[in-house]
Amino acid sequence: MRIATLLSGAGLAFALLSGTALAETLRLRAESVVDGEQVRLGHLVEGIDPSADVPVFRAPAPGTRGTIRADRVIAAARDMGITGIDAGSLVTVTIHRPGRVISRLDLQGIVAKALAERGAKGDLEVTLDDHLVARTVDSARREEIRVTRLVRDPTSGRFEARVILAGDPTSEGWMLTGSVVETREIAVPAQDLERGDAIEARKLVLVRRPVNLIGNDVLTADADLTGMIPRRTLKAGEPIRNSDLAKPILVEKNQIVTVLYNSGGLNLSMRGRSQNSGSMGEAIRVQNPQSKRIVEGVVTGQAQITISAPPAPTPNLAEAAPAARR
Repeated sequence: MRIATLLSGAGLAFALLSGTALAETLRLRAESVVDGEQVRLGHLVEGIDPSADVPVFRAPAPGTRGTIRADRVIAAARDMGITGIDAGSLVTVTIHRPGRVISRLDLQGIVAKALAERGAKGDLEVTLDDHLVARTVDSARREEIRVTRLVRDPTSGRFEARVILAGDPTSEGWMLTGSVVETREIAVPAQDLERGDAIEARKLVLVRRPVNLIGNDVLTADADLTGMIPRRTLKAGEPIRNSDLAKPILVEKNQIVTVLYNSGGLNLSMRGRSQNSGSMGEAIRVQNPQSKRIVEGVVTGQAQITISAPPAPTPNLAEAAPAARR
């Protein structure tokens, strides 16, 4: 990049400085580093008097390099009454302006934060339009990026945002456009799961999906899926709905089971034969092998039925009063 723009008015500013800006030795620099919008004479000429160190050229863009022809530098100094600069064999002076890169990922995070501060709910996935690339500012500018204007269409998810460096309120900044989607983390199969095979935690993976694509009947937590039985083959990465699953059978029909009987402080355990199959929490019938009596209990574990006797009713005051008189 060739830098050829002389700042207007520089010659006038130094019309009265002729003969006052000379140091002992003036040498043209081969390379210089600048950290602002302007290249000063002191960036280009070694030994320049401080009174003559004024802006003469515009700097290249942050993060880039540029060159200035040596004869242009000498001519600019001459216009200010400064002569006797030793250019040696130099043909150009290289100017480097370091930059701080603000990546697309950084910009997306800035917009997501601004949306959250303005009341957006859930986890937000912000995507900038493809034509928007990383921005580079002066490396000396360490201020954070601030969003000054943000408009979002809740129906389409499109947004427009204007951002600036927080320490430069006069800056025009730049415009960002893109889309934002509210996402939620859900558990999905990491591989195809066959019908009838109990789901294991290691066969599930957590992924983020747009909220508007997650139905109300989709089970999102891996704890709700582990141990359940698929009613059909579940494809890898596919959301799992409640209707896709059945509870695991803990008691098979005609299985010998443990029957637990709880009544107040009395706890008994005996063996019985189930009359039908059942899952956790389901009521099934069980037969006492000795008496052949059939009772009903609730499945509370693998091959386990629990029968809880109802608590004895507590007499009310009206029922208790006649008994006290007797």
